[in-house]
Amino acid sequence: ARVGELEATQFSTTTKLKGKADWVFGAAKAHGKGSDAFEAANGGTSFSYNLALNLETSFTGKDLLYTRLRAGNVANVYGDLFSQEYAIDTGNTVIVNRLYYSFPIGENFTVVGGPIVRMDDMLPVWPSAYPSAMTYDFFTYAGAPGAYNLWLGAGAGVYWKSDDFSISTSYVSSNGNLSDPNEGGIGTNGADFSATTQIAYAPENWGIAAAYTKASGNSDKLYIGNANPDGIAISGLGSQTNSWGLSAWWMPEESGWIPSISSGVGMTYADDEESASWYVGLEWTDAFMEGNSLGMAVGQPTFETDGEGAGYAWEFFYKFQVTDNISVTPAITYLAKPFPSQDSDGMNALSGLIKTQFKF
Repeated sequence: ARVGELEATQFSTTTKLKGKADWVFGAAKAHGKGSDAFEAANGGTSFSYNLALNLETSFTGKDLLYTRLRAGNVANVYGDLFSQEYAIDTGNTVIVNRLYYSFPIGENFTVVGGPIVRMDDMLPVWPSAYPSAMTYDFFTYAGAPGAYNLWLGAGAGVYWKSDDFSISTSYVSSNGNLSDPNEGGIGTNGADFSATTQIAYAPENWGIAAAYTKASGNSDKLYIGNANPDGIAISGLGSQTNSWGLSAWWMPEESGWIPSISSGVGMTYADDEESASWYVGLEWTDAFMEGNSLGMAVGQPTFETDGEGAGYAWEFFYKFQVTDNISVTPAITYLAKPFPSQDSDGMNALSGLIKTQFKF
């Protein structure tokens, strides 16, 4: 009887729990016109966290029911100017951040969908090898935040993959849980949606991918973490935007002095307005010590092509792999002229942080 009771209450044998906790300590400094106002609201040193608990369940060995629970208090990374890829603010409340199911159809097709799914969950290939230690948000979009907008909501997608070639298409509505067709839903006039199609060719250590995204709705599809104010405005213009991205990456077969190279470029079109973005990222694995990595990236977050010019972003990081499950990553991000309306002596900003990550 005791054995039977234990078996009835044990954790599912078909489910794996994978966890990640990020502790982030950092500060920012600004110079030039507007820096005093920026630092008055964002000049403090902060210490915050992100926690993700991922439950991976398989019923057949080939399917996946994915559930992610998240909590965090990364409330405001310096006015969102230095937004981090892993940052989330739930008010220290645990929320369901992902809930989707994927299953194969035949040998080459896979269907993915659920009430809380993100655009990249439905891609067979993510078109970048940079970075292994996520920091500044813009550099995690393969150079095209408009095309790879990481939209989250209710949706579904399907992809076909044969050897190194793949084609995928997906649809996500951020307000797909609402039944009022004027305020949300799926395939309705009120749906705040993003539909993406990607074609990719990705052999073992290199690849190239092209993506097209049609987005519609009243909300901005970009934010200050991956675009300047003019680029954000274009992403929310009118009822529809069209974006494309072209990305490529290459990784050396052996670690050494030659880094992996990732690059990408993107464009967004809305109501006769255009915005663009690009980046190049380099990463050296086993840099100075086995298990550690060194990385740097440069690019221009999404900007209006006919605007008053656009600033550049630089990132440098070094990841210390302390143990198999603990890493410490110091990182520096520099933004030149993040607000294009300012003149040549406008504000420049620098942030430094130390991220400690625990995996379990």
